[in-house]
Amino acid sequence: MKGAAFLNWLMSLQTGTIWTPARAALRRSLAFPLGAYPPAMPYVEPFVRQEGWAREAHYLVAGLFALTDGAHQSGRSLAQALWAAGKERDSKSVEKRFLALLDADRDQIAFRLRQAVGLVEGGLDFAQLLEDLLDWFHPNRRVQARWAREFYGAKEGIKEEEVAE
Repeated sequence: MKGAAFLNWLMSLQTGTIWTPARAALRRSLAFPLGAYPPAMPYVEPFVRQEGWAREAHYLVAGLFALTDGAHQSGRSLAQALWAAGKERDSKSVEKRFLALLDADRDQIAFRLRQAVGLVEGGLDFAQLLEDLLDWFHPNRRVQARWAREFYGAKEGIKEEEVAE
């Protein structure tokens, strides 16, 4: 699994004094086209083996990992975290942003993901996020469909609990 190996790489950066400058560079890299901010390259390029979207996805996940200060939580997808954020805020704007994220194309996805991650409290499964991003542009949009099930399925689970009470 490419996502797990990359996550291990990012977490290894956290263990030393290198994390402070790495985190700053990776966070700052989100303001530039993916993979185009030279100070972030020492922290991502040793791991990246492909060009194109795969390379950009690694930079995006590294930047988001740094943005959350490495708050990794295995098994918690971004869709689940956004559902929790929407429930906590009792706001429809989270759902609107989630739907915009599902519809994001290559030019929009970095911006929309950065916004979405900014809404989330707690950690995310960054290994799964990378796996999902690597498959984001598959013609059958299976990642987007799974995220929608996770987002709306979580709501259905709550409704069932409320009905049972």
